[in-house]
Amino acid sequence: MVEEARMDEKGRINIGKDAIKQYGDRFFIVKLSDEIVLIPRPKDPVAELRKWGKELKIGNLTARDVGALAEEEAKKEVSERNSRIHKERR
Repeated sequence: MVEEARMDEKGRINIGKDAIKQYGDRFFIVKLSDEIVLIPRPKDPVAELRKWGKELKIGNLTARDVGALAEEEAKKEVSERNSRIHKERR
């Protein structure tokens, strides 16, 4: 689903009640070269990173390493999402 949002004069963007119900009201902002991505912030980010670590079997990595992996994964997800959107528009 693609929706349009506008920034107000104070730099705020309203994502709507339905999106807040589905994703919550706190997000990480990932700045890419030509776009930004909002990633819902887990209620307990540390627990979420631990879960990722167990799933990916990366117990020896630092927090910085895990952050880099998360950013890589976010970029891959954005690229896949963009590909799907472009295909849907054709």
